[in-house]
Amino acid sequence: MHTFVNQDDKFVSAQGLIIAIVELTQSRGIELHKLLRGTGIFEQDLFNFQHAFSLSQQVRLLAQFKLLMKSTDSGFLLGSQLINDTRVEVQALMYSADLGQVLKQLAHLRMQLAPLLFSQTYIKSGQYYIYLQPAHGLNEELHHYVLEIYSTAFYSLLKRVSESYPHCQFDFAFKRPRHIQEYEQNLGLKISFDRPCTRWVLNKAMLMAKNPCASQLRFMQAQSQLHNKNLVSMTFIEAVCRYLYSHPSANLECTAKHFAMSSATFKRKLKINGVGFSALIDEQNKHKAIYLLTLRAKCNEQVAERLAFYDIPNFRRAFKRWTGLTPSQLKTQ
Repeated sequence: MHTFVNQDDKFVSAQGLIIAIVELTQSRGIELHKLLRGTGIFEQDLFNFQHAFSLSQQVRLLAQFKLLMKSTDSGFLLGSQLINDTRVEVQALMYSADLGQVLKQLAHLRMQLAPLLFSQTYIKSGQYYIYLQPAHGLNEELHHYVLEIYSTAFYSLLKRVSESYPHCQFDFAFKRPRHIQEYEQNLGLKISFDRPCTRWVLNKAMLMAKNPCASQLRFMQAQSQLHNKNLVSMTFIEAVCRYLYSHPSANLECTAKHFAMSSATFKRKLKINGVGFSALIDEQNKHKAIYLLTLRAKCNEQVAERLAFYDIPNFRRAFKRWTGLTPSQLKTQ
């Protein structure tokens, strides 16, 4: 049984991103009806504790927020605001014993805290890598905006639960933006752009750092409350991506069959979510190739075989198309 949610399934709480958006726009004197226009969200919904929202509603609200704020710092302001969320999911992070437990809770509760992204984590040579991908169909501009928001929220979280100033490297798979000063002000100076993948990188030793806010009692209370919640695990897009990552030779027909759909229904569902099958295959092959070439130190022949390329030149050309680099250039970065 597949335990994923679709873009119109209502599971998102108003607390968190939605409330932060409303509060920031109101602080700028923007009228609420302008913010909610075209989102499918009504003012009374925000005051109903039991009301849930869909990802598509959240994305439309986020796009409207970005349009109305008209400032290069709005995503960073929003990310900083998320750390003040009072939900039990955030309490589970804040009262964790150390950073390792914080990150474990963040991964477990991601769909409640940051459902627009998903991650894969690896440890290599004393470094802890968090590779990020969109869990929902977003246009390029909005995807970059989401990365600004959640990178800021992540860095704010690190600073809150670390005794010493946290050092985190942020690599982004897009061109250096014009508002670079906002990135440096909110994420520090260890930032790079035009990278093959978007990732956050920490020193592995940081995972053992004690959390100055830790409370075993409060942490256990939060866990008890979460135990009674019906937590969703992933979006449909994430489920497809994880399947393709694990099955690099999968085609449309067998992938659709895995999700108990006809090929036509599966393609239609992807289109509704704003993504195409070929693009998803390329993205997962890219991530798998980068992992094998860099963190596993595999040779081109081994990687090509793992990705079902039986012609090395074809693999090199595909890799160049995915990343803008040859495999050799990637290894020397």
